[in-house]
Amino acid sequence: MLDETETLNTRKLYWFTLLVFLVYKAVCISAFGLQYTDSDQTVMWQAAMDMSGGDFHNLFWYGQTYSSNLESLLAVPLLWLKVPVYLALPIVSGLLSLLPIILFADIAARNNRYAGAILVLLFSLAFPVEHWQTSMLSRGFIQGIACVSLGIYIIYRTRMSVMFSVAGLLISGGIWQNPNAVFLLSALPLMLQRFRPLNRITIALSGSVAATLMWFALRALAVRHMEYVVHPEPSMDWRPEYFMAHIVRLKALLSHTVYMGIYGLIFLALFVLVVPKNKYLLVSVSFLIVLFLIVLGLNKTGDFSDNIFFGPGRFFLAIPYVLLFFVSFTEKGIKKISSRIFIAWFFGVAGYMFVRQSSIQFMCREYAPVFVEKISELKKNCSEIKKIVREKDAAIILTGDHYMQETVTCGCSGLEKDFPVALRPKYERRGWLWADYDKQIPGQVLFMDSHLSEDYTSSVFPSEKVNVRGNGYMLRTGSLSNKEIIQKLFPAEHFH
Repeated sequence: MLDETETLNTRKLYWFTLLVFLVYKAVCISAFGLQYTDSDQTVMWQAAMDMSGGDFHNLFWYGQTYSSNLESLLAVPLLWLKVPVYLALPIVSGLLSLLPIILFADIAARNNRYAGAILVLLFSLAFPVEHWQTSMLSRGFIQGIACVSLGIYIIYRTRMSVMFSVAGLLISGGIWQNPNAVFLLSALPLMLQRFRPLNRITIALSGSVAATLMWFALRALAVRHMEYVVHPEPSMDWRPEYFMAHIVRLKALLSHTVYMGIYGLIFLALFVLVVPKNKYLLVSVSFLIVLFLIVLGLNKTGDFSDNIFFGPGRFFLAIPYVLLFFVSFTEKGIKKISSRIFIAWFFGVAGYMFVRQSSIQFMCREYAPVFVEKISELKKNCSEIKKIVREKDAAIILTGDHYMQETVTCGCSGLEKDFPVALRPKYERRGWLWADYDKQIPGQVLFMDSHLSEDYTSSVFPSEKVNVRGNGYMLRTGSLSNKEIIQKLFPAEHFH
């Protein structure tokens, strides 16, 4: 009877912790995802708006033949419900960042391991603020991890053979969408007992093969229009010299993923004390280490700065979720952590730290090749640009090397109704749109470029400087087409 009462109390404590956790994550999404955007995220806004109107160009990131637009696709129902795109995408990405934690906590809870479920939720706070900021970015970082986590959960929960095929589809599809999810494969050894009889392995592999074939079929369709690709796939070379260079920068590589030093030792001690030992766990941990060492030897791994929007956390984002999955197998109790007040206080402190560190000054403490902006400020800028275009009767907005980049060409149409067509010919991810407008004769153009001087633009076209953020010029271009205008402004460069 005492054990039943203790189990009941622990179950109630789990549901309380889950509720507080959801409130905490809602605060994080509000303080971060709903406040800031960037030039890459606004490309996803554009994809979501296109798809919500039935305009499917491809399911890859615009201008690329890798990384999918899954987050944009999932945001479409919210757009149909009239949720603004600048809210819909962060909501989707925030929910996807929740999914692995809730699924792994549920694995423990459904096996009456409520103590383990509570620890999954509490230990999720043991990772740096940068990890959660990265996981909530609408950038394609989390979608693969969410898919693989769901596949692992299905394997653990189901005994229906057909669902193993779905699990294989999700796991392989998630890794193809973003290889940063590959670390979650180290959780599969703990699932080995769920693959009996042997035919279930075959069924799961059939789903994996199907996902791979679908991915390459979609890619084959995308490469038929290579003229739309402005961001080629990064090379993935493994060399011993890369490995050694990254080993000496290990603290910087993991700074956005797990705490090093004393924090790492504390977490390791808790892990050793809490998680039961078994051969499957040993294999899983060994597999995780091997995958980590492989990733350390890739050239791409060193391409980062201490900036949330271009940080090292995007490569190792799945590792904390793997650790939480291991924790979900705990059998031991947490009798010393039984106070709802303590748990609420714990989450409150974590929430305060997150909000305090969610500012442009903290997140962008080093350079990154993306433009970051408060959504409210961007909306103000877009409104000013739209007003100038209407007052001056310009037919189109063209941008050169302007630092706002896609935040204007893709983002403003999600913030301002009937925003004029804006194109970035030098690096336009929507190549089909440039093909539609390159022969247009606008007569008058708002041209935005942060580097060309007023003297230069005036020597090429009759122009008037206008008050937009960065340099803006109203050009009178006569009978020239948009393509001819750009070629005249940049005679030494090649465009689509």
